[in-house]
Amino acid sequence: MMKKWVCNVCGYIHEGEQPPDVCPVCGVGPEEFRLLEDKPEKPTSAKSAKRWKCTVCDYIHVGDAPPDVCPLCGVGKEYFVLLSDEIASLTRESLANSNAATVRSALDTISYGLYIVSSIKDNKINGQCANTVAQLTIEPCRIAVCLNKRNLTHEYVMASGVLAISVLREDQIDMVRHFGFQSGRTKDKFTEIPYLTGRLGCPILQDCVAYIEAKVLPDKTVDVGTHTLFVADVIAGQVASKLAPLTYRFYQEQKNKAK
Repeated sequence: MMKKWVCNVCGYIHEGEQPPDVCPVCGVGPEEFRLLEDKPEKPTSAKSAKRWKCTVCDYIHVGDAPPDVCPLCGVGKEYFVLLSDEIASLTRESLANSNAATVRSALDTISYGLYIVSSIKDNKINGQCANTVAQLTIEPCRIAVCLNKRNLTHEYVMASGVLAISVLREDQIDMVRHFGFQSGRTKDKFTEIPYLTGRLGCPILQDCVAYIEAKVLPDKTVDVGTHTLFVADVIAGQVASKLAPLTYRFYQEQKNKAK
């Protein structure tokens, strides 16, 4: 049976003999992954039973109370939140009961996509999977991209000050694995991937929904701890397909169906 590894930072689950070189969701290295030993219990079919969600790995437990320990990722019951199929509103009591678990659950509702961020350094190219890409302003046209400092692409962006974003389609989940589960330090990720060279010299996936090229504003670059937040002015961009872009929620749903 394939081993399962959980990211200690974001809860991402990886299947394979070894943990990934880089987490495709939050960008941390393999040392932040731990091996899962237990299988999740199958929920009962009782409609009246309460449903509890683990805010670390999304495991669903059915019962009157949350489990003492999550059978999937091992966290305690304080990381579980009660799910409801009914529309509910906030109360003063719920505001007062905010904790680490409810905060994580709230953050999970923020929608974001999965992109290939690429750059160049000394005529060498590299790309990685990233989810933290956002438009900041229309005039000037400006975006923000957050990359883990351990990643090779981060090194390239810091050196060249340029980057490109390839927006993936829903049927390109394999690109997440290709660019997110291996390091450019040991493999040229673009060897087998058709790409075009943009105005700034960065590689752009030839097969994508859209692309954006941007120049980093050094005076607006922010050190946010494990990551660097790059603020950049958009230089070029174009839509190539009208198909739906890949989101992290869709990616997770497809992974769960495959299990």
